[in-house]
Amino acid sequence: MNEPPFSRYREIIDDWDAFQAAVQRPLPATIWTNPLRTTPEKLRNLLDAPLEPVAWYPGAFRLPPDFPVGLHWAYLAGLYHVQEEVSLLPACLLDVQPGERILDLCAAPGNKTAQLGVALGNRGTIVANDRNAGRMRAARQALNRLGLLNITTTTADAANYPKAAGLFDKVLADVPCSCEGTCRKDPSVARRQSLADSLKLVGAQTAVLRKAMQRCRPGGRIVYATCTFAPEENELIVDAILRESGEQLRLLPVQTPGFVTTPGLTTWQGQVLHPDLRHALRIWPHQNDTGGFFIAVLQKAGGREDEGQPPPPPPTEEREPWLTLLHDQFGIDPAALAELAIFREGRRGVYIANRDQHPTVRPQPDAVGMLFMHTDGKYPKLTTGAAMQFGHLAQRNVLDLTHEQVRAYLARQEFGATAGQTAQCHGTGYVIVRHQGFPLGIGVYRANRGIVESLYPKGWARPNIL
Repeated sequence: MNEPPFSRYREIIDDWDAFQAAVQRPLPATIWTNPLRTTPEKLRNLLDAPLEPVAWYPGAFRLPPDFPVGLHWAYLAGLYHVQEEVSLLPACLLDVQPGERILDLCAAPGNKTAQLGVALGNRGTIVANDRNAGRMRAARQALNRLGLLNITTTTADAANYPKAAGLFDKVLADVPCSCEGTCRKDPSVARRQSLADSLKLVGAQTAVLRKAMQRCRPGGRIVYATCTFAPEENELIVDAILRESGEQLRLLPVQTPGFVTTPGLTTWQGQVLHPDLRHALRIWPHQNDTGGFFIAVLQKAGGREDEGQPPPPPPTEEREPWLTLLHDQFGIDPAALAELAIFREGRRGVYIANRDQHPTVRPQPDAVGMLFMHTDGKYPKLTTGAAMQFGHLAQRNVLDLTHEQVRAYLARQEFGATAGQTAQCHGTGYVIVRHQGFPLGIGVYRANRGIVESLYPKGWARPNIL
């Protein structure tokens, strides 16, 4: 007779029957409001769906199982982000503070990076790294959609992240793992999980946590996290680093009000582990009707007086002619962007970022802040992300769309525009398109034909949005 999935954890699960029932149910969809764009109350009205507030995380909601969370125009306008509820915890427990320099070592697909960027209110520095360039490109799309300007992205091996990157106040090590805790989202995980798979990952996971300790400033905080149940990838990794680091590292007790957790293991299959591992958190799917997770919050010994080398300086600015172009085309007052840094990155275009950001020098960033303008065409063009972020400041060449026009625009189709809609348009040229006051991106208004060509990015386009 075949054992049920995850039977090797039976002795450490408080309610085996409830656990088994939970892992066989579909995972609820969870979203969080983007406070840089809107409020939870406005979002509820826009979605017009029965939303269940997540009590422990302000601005987050559970949605009905049939709600297409990624196909609503409000999602594409960056008003909310989709993220599994339990995965909200690691970024919360990192406890970021204004002006801090943060490193997310294994950032793709960017959900926790986005959380951190919003938590810092688009200020400070977040360096988001992942060695997979394709996944980081996708992550940057999400970060741009949400309007985040305080994030530098790099593509490097987390286990060998260079010393030249400097020290960070907080480091998140949400390491690649066997993903057993995602079995409700992907049932095949339960069928293929094995101890052998976990053991293959241990070396890399240990190396990433060790690097997190090295890149964290004295007195700073490290969060180690996985979405798996395996003690080999969780407590045993943290136990090894705690014993190796001696007095340099300690495991902090943390609270999660309104969210049920289980203490970390201090023994496993006859092996006695570091006693402080009781401060780590295990989250089983049946406890909060979520996926599974493991989180350990660590503090490095020392204080700010031991910080070492200062962070790299921000990029050299180049504000003209870009602000003049923005004003001439859209009537955006340059003073509204006075607190932001604008700079050119080689042939890649013009970028915009918060001025107090301190990106890495090495590894060389893929991007600092947000790509602001494309400069490789005949005419410089505001990017979709920048149009979404700053379009509310526009005074001319703005088009407010009906819902049917929004559907066409987001599907990259051209559509007609009425004389009333184009009253603020000054002939053929680039326009910012909006819906219900929220900018969606850039189009080209063809005055002689009375139509608008969608310039919505191919990789973002969605047919049949709500």
